[in-house]
Amino acid sequence: MGDKNSISREELISKMEIGEVIQVNGQTSALKYWANIAGYNSGVLITSLPSPKKLDRGNVDYAELFPDNTSLVMRLIFDGVIYAFKSEVRGINLKACNLLMSSLPENIQIRKLRQGVRYPCVLQADFLLGETKFRGVLTNISEGGCLFRMKAAANAEAIRAMMDNDKATSLDVRFPFEDKDSSFEVKVKSIGDVSAVYLLLGLSYAEASQVADVVKKYLEFMQLEELSEYLVLT
Repeated sequence: MGDKNSISREELISKMEIGEVIQVNGQTSALKYWANIAGYNSGVLITSLPSPKKLDRGNVDYAELFPDNTSLVMRLIFDGVIYAFKSEVRGINLKACNLLMSSLPENIQIRKLRQGVRYPCVLQADFLLGETKFRGVLTNISEGGCLFRMKAAANAEAIRAMMDNDKATSLDVRFPFEDKDSSFEVKVKSIGDVSAVYLLLGLSYAEASQVADVVKKYLEFMQLEELSEYLVLT
């Protein structure tokens, strides 16, 4: 890709797939939601409209929210690259399913995602110790592992023995945009005392293939949120 910071519309179309997730922002409003790509036709991108729940509303008047020529900024990710572009509403379809038609410009801004990033987070998680699950939170996460905070009342000696024996256990994590917990195997690599109340466990993924997709999706989401302000076209 070299030093290119944009690609043609045709290049983006060749990469897009039906069902891919796309972030939609109002250019002059607080509108923000995630949608799915539903199709493309002659310069018009077709995406799903957000449900009232996604917009945190009781009901939505789509015609009022998306009048023709409303300016939007859309961003999506393929193969470690963010694609961003301005779009204007061309119409809505509320018949069989709720769809938004908007323009797809001839030039698309691009930016590579960073590799090996560790992000602060607050994700609910359950750590299995013996036959008991202990509730806690992930305080940061990367492609290789995560940091888990739990109550110090748990058996620290049992955790230390697990670490010394390089024994794997399960971790259940609830990621955004997932309807259920994701469960995968982890190994304890470090134990720290945050206070008399909490333990801080450094965890690595025992089987990278188990977590690749869900962790990759979450890290891409975090980078897209972080880089959004730099990817608004003028």
